[in-house]
Amino acid sequence: MGGVISNDATCDKDVFKRIGLAAGIVRNLNKVWIAQDLSREVKVKIYQSLVPAVFVYDCETCGLREDHKRQMTVFDMAVLRTGRIFYITRRDRRWNIDVMNELDIKKDIVAVVQQRRLGHFGHIC
Repeated sequence: MGGVISNDATCDKDVFKRIGLAAGIVRNLNKVWIAQDLSREVKVKIYQSLVPAVFVYDCETCGLREDHKRQMTVFDMAVLRTGRIFYITRRDRRWNIDVMNELDIKKDIVAVVQQRRLGHFGHIC
């Protein structure tokens, strides 16, 4: 799960790799997401313990641009919405913040990454 260093000093490849790794985890846990005997709260806890860990691993040194943040948010909400945990679609016209509040998620994936980066910065200072 090492970071990707590119010649042009951007983190595009690293962000795509992180999203791909997190998507692999979500895909491998498909039986958990479709399990009827697990509550929504348990699914959210599983999601919060596994998926953000992949995003925050080695993210301290990468500068995130707005398009990176948007891609991470899109992935995060796609997992939470589309049949994985919450079973709603874009046609339901629900705001992301409403979905997160209903699932009792305090921070989105971008906030978790930024908090980790700030913690690392404080450690360096």
